[in-house]
Amino acid sequence: MIYRLNNVEIVDPTSPWNRKIKDIIIKNGKILEANSEVSSVKVIDAKGWIMMPGLCETYASIGDPGFEYREDIQSLTEAAIKGGVTSVCAIADTEPVTQHKTQIEYLVKNTKGNIVEIWPIGAITEGLKGKNPTEMFDMHQAGAVAFSDAPHSVHNSGVMMRALQYVSPFNGVIYSVPLDEDLVGEGQINEGKTSVVMGMKGISNLSESLQIYRDLSLLEYTEGNLHFTGVSTAEGVELIREAKKKGLQVTASAYLHHLLFDESEVSEFDTNFKVIPPLRTQKDVKALFKGLKDGTIDMISTQHIPLDVESKRLEFEYATPGMANIEFAFPLAMKALGDIEKVVQLMSIAPRKLFQKDIISIHEGEKANFILVDPKDKSTVKASQRKSKSSNSPYFGVELTGSVKAVFNNGQIEWND
Repeated sequence: MIYRLNNVEIVDPTSPWNRKIKDIIIKNGKILEANSEVSSVKVIDAKGWIMMPGLCETYASIGDPGFEYREDIQSLTEAAIKGGVTSVCAIADTEPVTQHKTQIEYLVKNTKGNIVEIWPIGAITEGLKGKNPTEMFDMHQAGAVAFSDAPHSVHNSGVMMRALQYVSPFNGVIYSVPLDEDLVGEGQINEGKTSVVMGMKGISNLSESLQIYRDLSLLEYTEGNLHFTGVSTAEGVELIREAKKKGLQVTASAYLHHLLFDESEVSEFDTNFKVIPPLRTQKDVKALFKGLKDGTIDMISTQHIPLDVESKRLEFEYATPGMANIEFAFPLAMKALGDIEKVVQLMSIAPRKLFQKDIISIHEGEKANFILVDPKDKSTVKASQRKSKSSNSPYFGVELTGSVKAVFNNGQIEWND
């Protein structure tokens, strides 16, 4: 099918058509300017819609293999399409753990050519236990885009140092979870006024800043390539800012829920707000936005962690942390940032640059990897209409602004209802 999109606004800072209203033809998976007649074409009036590069989710627990009851490749694909995501980075917390080239090949083979690309992240250590390093070069050769023990940090400094050294020859990326788990202990929420009032054990900002300080020291020694996923504190932002001034090869992401909420959300014991790292204070939220503004924080993520009902419908202290939010990626990013060009920069350009993937650019002759969005469309999120298998999200019943109408990628198109 050949599509002609009339009166669509292009938003793509890398494109010569940026902020222009164009008529576009999509033919054989390519973008063409509609300056000539094409037969057998389906015409779409896209007035009021925006055409922008597909988004990249940098942290997702995909469930396959081992936890397909929470999520599988098909449900993740459908949820990602609804959120405007065309590339998903899959962390290694599967069963078995993604720690051998055969497991990387499994994901690559089973998602090859999909409208939503799955990029595997291999484990740094066997079983995510922080002890024995994996064969990262073999996984890199098989298609791994980065390496991480997420959702865990690497406790052993020697192991982390060797990981940075090991991937350096092929400029591999090490994902650091900025959390000293010894300091977290049995902590449930941010350490502060709210934890005192609720009578719950807190997780201090020191648990993040100490880990960041250690890993930055190791990075400076090894001259590797380090990415901090989910920075949440003012202290953490400042440490990364200073490291960038030194010229270290370091990047960082912030999770959308840390931009949209603070620690007060947990006061009603809603387990959907239980996340790791925990929701922090307004001071920390402001520091994250400052970090996004000055380039200290390079990208944003939903931190998609689908969980079954039994993991969340518990007393707060026993509930598993995590939110399943990939299907709301675009409207949540717009809610947090309020600027669609920033969304493109932080959720498409920066992640693809980190993983050494081609930057999506919307212009003549380029591959069609883009989404169509209506930035003004308002709708109330309904659990019955969710695409993910899991419902551990605080957004059901909430009105969000902005919807994804369609996703184009790999010669395919999917329209959202």
